[in-house]
Amino acid sequence: MILDEREGKRRSLLRLKGVGTNRALIGPATVNLHVTDLCNIACKYCWYWAPGSALRPSGKTHLPFELFEKLAGDFAGLKVDTIHLSGEGDPMLHPRFYDMLEFLEPKFTVRVFSNTTFPIGRCRDILRADHLVINLGAGDREGYRKLTGRDYFARVIKNIRELARLRPSVNPDFKMEVVFIETNLNRDSLSKTVELVKKLGADQVQIKAVETSDHNRYLSDRQEKTAAEGEWPACYHGWFYSTIRMNGDVNVCCFTRRLKIGNVYESSFKDIWQSEAYSRARASALGGGEPFRNFQECINCPVSARNKEIGVQMDRYNRVLHEGSVR
Repeated sequence: MILDEREGKRRSLLRLKGVGTNRALIGPATVNLHVTDLCNIACKYCWYWAPGSALRPSGKTHLPFELFEKLAGDFAGLKVDTIHLSGEGDPMLHPRFYDMLEFLEPKFTVRVFSNTTFPIGRCRDILRADHLVINLGAGDREGYRKLTGRDYFARVIKNIRELARLRPSVNPDFKMEVVFIETNLNRDSLSKTVELVKKLGADQVQIKAVETSDHNRYLSDRQEKTAAEGEWPACYHGWFYSTIRMNGDVNVCCFTRRLKIGNVYESSFKDIWQSEAYSRARASALGGGEPFRNFQECINCPVSARNKEIGVQMDRYNRVLHEGSVR
């Protein structure tokens, strides 16, 4: 479901108003919901499944469907716009993924993050979503195998082609976005990959620099900042975004896993979102307080561009308020 433009603007204004009052007047624009920790490939740049990762999951945990239904009810009541089905594993490997997609599709904009190795016969079902974000780090079979440890390149290419073929008749608004994680291992295949997926029918290619950890520093020559430098940029994610992890922990965003605000196995998402603990986290992130200032993931924030966009909206909102009060 694509949100009506007028309603979307109204919700955005309520979130901006909430920033000014440090109150969440409605739910986040986006909830990133982890539904499974199972994955069938092991990308060398993955936080979770890369060889040697300290975060490697069991691969045996799935979000219970009953809890999923309760969460979806809270999301609807709070007027959440978009659900990201993502996480420690590939969401399409959840035993009831297609039931989840059918359940969410009439109420929310749904973005699915996947390696796109699903059976080709499922393409028509995938088109229930609004947006598919495809992990593809190479433009040929051998490069793909080196990066992922599996020989699924041909399957991914066939699925992209089939989705593009079915889209006009099944869901013309469906978008396909390919994410290319740029590393020292695949940089030479970047242009080849971009050319290939655009030819196949992808709407967009997003090129992202790899985020490394102790187990895969060799993938990047980039020097990351080790301490906060200059004025701390305001973080608005507490009003616009939330993440629910496989263990039920609720975090301000994908990257702040060390700050648990609540747990959906212990409290409803609605109660957590409206809690004093979340309000404190929002205020601290906005002002660059503890513990965010010391988080390495915040110092090198991978989504700083989105924060800047919201900051521009916030400045415009405050300017309109000021002009109105002057009159």
